[in-house]
Amino acid sequence: MRRSLIRKRKYYYTDGATASDTIIAFIIAGLCLGVEVVGFVASIITKGNVPEIFGTLYLCAIILSITGMLFGIFGHRAQEGGVSAKRMSIILNLVAMIIPIATFISGLI
Repeated sequence: MRRSLIRKRKYYYTDGATASDTIIAFIIAGLCLGVEVVGFVASIITKGNVPEIFGTLYLCAIILSITGMLFGIFGHRAQEGGVSAKRMSIILNLVAMIIPIATFISGLI
């Protein structure tokens, strides 16, 4: 009787595994957003007179975010991992793609 009262229950508060493509998409989104933050800070410090390398870095950020979105979509098709993490990786890469396009259109960088 005593053993039935003292049961060991295992509680899991996280998903078992995350798709490797989703992790790659998160890392790419972080790199893109980091490049964009550095570009904004450099633009503020130099009052808009940034070197041309920041424009090239922004183009690279756009290409990387497209690649990250593809990794996120491939990770979304994988069986392991939670759906919310997969969707968040796609959304972060979409945001990382929209920010450089908006700054190019507005002429900030």
